Amino acid sequence: MEQAKFTDAPNAHILEAEITCPYCGTDASARWRKLNFWQCSSCELIFKHPLPDMDKVVELYENSWTSPAENRSETGGTSLELARKYAVKLAQTLKLKDFTGLRILDFGAGRGDILTALTELGSDVYGVEPFGYKGLVERGFNMFRTLDEIPEDLKFDGIITMDVVEHLGSPWDEISSFNRLLKNGGFVYISTPNAGSLRARLEGEKWREALRPGHFVLFNGVSMERMLKRAGYRNPKRLRWIINYTDNNLRNAVGYLLQVAHIDGELRYLIRKT
Repeated sequence: MEQAKFTDAPNAHILEAEITCPYCGTDASARWRKLNFWQCSSCELIFKHPLPDMDKVVELYENSWTSPAENRSETGGTSLELARKYAVKLAQTLKLKDFTGLRILDFGAGRGDILTALTELGSDVYGVEPFGYKGLVERGFNMFRTLDEIPEDLKFDGIITMDVVEHLGSPWDEISSFNRLLKNGGFVYISTPNAGSLRARLEGEKWREALRPGHFVLFNGVSMERMLKRAGYRNPKRLRWIINYTDNNLRNAVGYLLQVAHIDGELRYLIRKT
C-alpha cells in the first residue's frame, strides 16, 4: 500500500492509498467506503481492506459458538428445513434419487444442518468446521478442523460449501485445494451472497451482507466464475433453483425471476473436476 495519504473527506481516519486486489493484483477503488470495502477493476471482487485483526475475528467466532442458535450470522444461517430443501435440489440437479453410496464433504459445516440433511439422503458425510468441531463430533459426525487435517487417501464424490467463502480472507486457496480431495468426476457445490443482487445495488452500504463483521470478500457472477475457472474447474454452471421460502406464491415467483435476471440474493454454482 504505497503512496498513502490522508484525505479531507468525512472519513479522514481511513487511509487513502493505491489498493490492489488480493486475488488478481489489479487496482481497486472504493465500493462501500464506510465499511472499508473495495472492488477490483478487473475481476470485480469486492474485498475488505484492511482486514480486521484476526485475533478479534477468532474471538468473534468463539463467542458466537457459546450460543450458536442466537448467532446465526457466524455459526450458519441455514435452518434444517432449508438444508433439506437444498439437499433435495442438489440431488435433482445431479440427476440422482439421493446420495446413497456417495462420500460428501461439507466445508464450513456450521451447526450441522447440511450434514444432517445429507445423512438423511444416504450420504457418507464428513465435515470441516474449526469452531463448532467439538459439538459436531459429539453428535457423531466425522469431522476435521481444517482441510489440511484430511488424509491424502481420503477422497470425496462431492464437496459442498454454503455461505462460507465470504468469511475467508483468500477463499481461492481453499477452492483450489478441493481438487486434491475430489475423485475424478467429483462435484463442488458452492453458494454465497450475490454482491450483484438487486438488494445489494439498492441498499449499498446498508446491505446486510456487507454489514456483517465476519464477511471479508463478496462475489458477483463475474468474480465467482473467474475464481472457479482459475482454480481449474471448467464450465461452472450457475444454478437457478425454485426455493419456496414462504407460502406466498407471488414472492416465490419474483425470487425466481430475479434468478433469471442474475440479480437474486444468492450465487449458486455447480462445478466438476475433470
